[in-house]
Amino acid sequence: MGFDGTLRVLIIDHYDSYTNNLLQLLQRTRETDDGTRNSEWSSAVVRFDQYTWEHFRDYILPLIDAIILSPGPGRPDRISDFGFNSRLIKEANIPILGVCLGHQGIGISFGANLIHAPNIKHGQASQIMHTNSGVLKNLPQHFDAIRYNSLVLDFEGLHPDLAVNAWTYDPEDPSKKVLMGLQHQHRPIFGVQWHPESVCSSYGEKILSNFREIALDFWNVSTPWNRWTRRPIGRNVSLPSQLLSQSAIQREVADYTESGFVAPNRLTNSQSRPYFVKSVPLGRGPSAQDAFELFVRHSTLDGEAWLDSAKVRDVHSRNSYLAAGSFSLSYSTRTQSLSFFQENKRIKTEKLSESYWSWLDRFQKEVIQTNTQALSAHALDQEAEIGQPIFQVGLIGYLGYELKRESLPGYTYTPSPDHLADTQHNDTHLIFADTVLWLDNYTRSWTVVGLVRRGESDPIGAAISSTKAIGRAESDFDAYVERVREGFARPPSPPHRSPTPLPLFRGIDNERTYSAAVEASRAAIREGESYELTLTTKFKAKCGDEDPYSLYLYLRSRNPAPYSAYLNFSYHDVTIMSSSPERFISIDRDGVAEMKPIKGTIGVSTDPVEDKRRVNVLATDKKELAENLMIVDLIRADLHNISPSKSITVPKLLQVESYETVHQLVTTIQSQIAPKVGNVKAIERCFPPGSMTGAPKLRSVQLLDTYEDHQERGPYAGSLGYLCASGTVDQSVIIRTIVKTGSELVLGAGGAITWLSDAKKEWEEVMVKANAVAKAEPLVEIPEIVLPEIVS
Repeated sequence: MGFDGTLRVLIIDHYDSYTNNLLQLLQRTRETDDGTRNSEWSSAVVRFDQYTWEHFRDYILPLIDAIILSPGPGRPDRISDFGFNSRLIKEANIPILGVCLGHQGIGISFGANLIHAPNIKHGQASQIMHTNSGVLKNLPQHFDAIRYNSLVLDFEGLHPDLAVNAWTYDPEDPSKKVLMGLQHQHRPIFGVQWHPESVCSSYGEKILSNFREIALDFWNVSTPWNRWTRRPIGRNVSLPSQLLSQSAIQREVADYTESGFVAPNRLTNSQSRPYFVKSVPLGRGPSAQDAFELFVRHSTLDGEAWLDSAKVRDVHSRNSYLAAGSFSLSYSTRTQSLSFFQENKRIKTEKLSESYWSWLDRFQKEVIQTNTQALSAHALDQEAEIGQPIFQVGLIGYLGYELKRESLPGYTYTPSPDHLADTQHNDTHLIFADTVLWLDNYTRSWTVVGLVRRGESDPIGAAISSTKAIGRAESDFDAYVERVREGFARPPSPPHRSPTPLPLFRGIDNERTYSAAVEASRAAIREGESYELTLTTKFKAKCGDEDPYSLYLYLRSRNPAPYSAYLNFSYHDVTIMSSSPERFISIDRDGVAEMKPIKGTIGVSTDPVEDKRRVNVLATDKKELAENLMIVDLIRADLHNISPSKSITVPKLLQVESYETVHQLVTTIQSQIAPKVGNVKAIERCFPPGSMTGAPKLRSVQLLDTYEDHQERGPYAGSLGYLCASGTVDQSVIIRTIVKTGSELVLGAGGAITWLSDAKKEWEEVMVKANAVAKAEPLVEIPEIVLPEIVS
């Protein structure tokens, strides 16, 4: 064909968790004869319900050269799932590529039938055969493609204008073809049932390259396809700024190319900031438990935190941090009430007119980071691997699962009267740590880190109406360091606090009730409503006079983990005791984000031969591999909201990691955060953790609300960790965690439900996970007593 230029492509998203990954297939550039590199695509993502058909037809369509219809949940014959796209397919003469739901929509628009796939697959590969035409030209036969579909177009009854150009075979009936791709006979409309954007699919770039060549040919050559006037395709042209500003991909990410990351707090006027961070190395010292009991425990009424790498296995668990709060804050999505606490008193409450995430982003950037001169990487004196952050001072706490209400685009929540009446409920608690004891678990060396005021100015204190200064005078910090040094030099007094065994936990479900929810989830998956649903349940126990700190000591000895943590918010009588093995998201000083989803669990055996067999079973189990891959593709898509596509990589895919009581299937994904995206926005745009929702995220969360009887998960399934004044972040997924509220202890557990799930095995996995934390038993159902009929 020989044509060149930059195509303006619009991706129409159906609230799918994989749509953004298509952008990675559109990032290529092409070198011309004079050595200039030109972008092959200018792209934007819009939601399918963002415009009316009339507005789209009259004001959007003339501005673009091609359209990609994304995957998505549901059915294309429902307007609520597919919008005006059937009219678009039938009426707009423009190159269109449909993926999964988009592909099905092309068939439905021309009268095809949608049926259940004979081989339902989610996160699994099929071998694709094809006619070597259209977007599949010059691809090999039998290539692997990842599918996420329960429904397919029927071979029977296709409109004569549609031609099948790709298929696979039903593994249970090798003679039966399953439709995998089609193309229009007279117009540049193509569909593929699989997901070419999946990290494990083959030839995705080639498919998009073929589509590009077809689109260029369409606009440059007069053919029966092209009833419009031919128009030239320019080089390095862009979609109009107005359309880019309406993209579902945030503008600060879309605008970022390869200029590199600049940490938000690296400003030229750092010397004039009201606070600076000071650190003093102390060398080797006592255990983390001794140090916590000596200098943190009961030292304040404003909360205490021990980010405790109880299981030191690699760089992720190298550092532990101990801190007491100088103030704390809480927020409820039910009432939009934000409160600050200091010295066991509520000092300020306000009702937010914006989302909590927006408020926290401003507070973190404009109040904390802008006013603080953080330590340089050199001053921290620790070689940190890519994606591994270090905490100095800042906010520590948890972000509960219900904050999804304010983070998920398209999610709606109307609090019930009971919810509004519960003024004690909170979805997040954070403390501000202005003095931190930092332990390097590799060298066993301690460092004291503190926020020091340069003068009388105290903007953090002013922002919260503080009753005392935030941060320390330098002389006060130096005196504190000497007290710590002296304490390290003498034996701990009083001696260690003894662990207290955890009580028996009783489930709110048993195999029967949980299996019913599993089957409801599988039914939704069969109908194309979701690919995977992370279903959860709870186990509860009563806590009498037991000290939650002693309970945590028992937990850390029973199930030590890289992201173990103890958070105590005394004002609210809330304590988090976590033994999480899973990182949600970290952001290092250079803006490299890392996420480590865990999907796939099997118990450890004391028999070495049996244990080795179990590891091999987990590493090769197609259900477990599919579960993990689905979340990997989801997270890659989430990262597009905070990072440029080119920077998103998967350095470790589907590998087994072993812990004290379980083996788990783990993947590592990394990306470069765009400079204008703050650490709070990075968390918000990926929240809640995809491993705790399933995919597509929005539809899955909505379904889970129903299958879990609209019971709030609380902190469980959210995240826990720190937001540093330097801009770094480290957050774990809150799993394998006990939450104490008053006298009640709650332990959450669950698992990913797919079409391949077996209800009995899913319940067994829940019990394995719960019993890794504490002794847990199912709900005991009391048989209904039927009284004999009294005959008068």
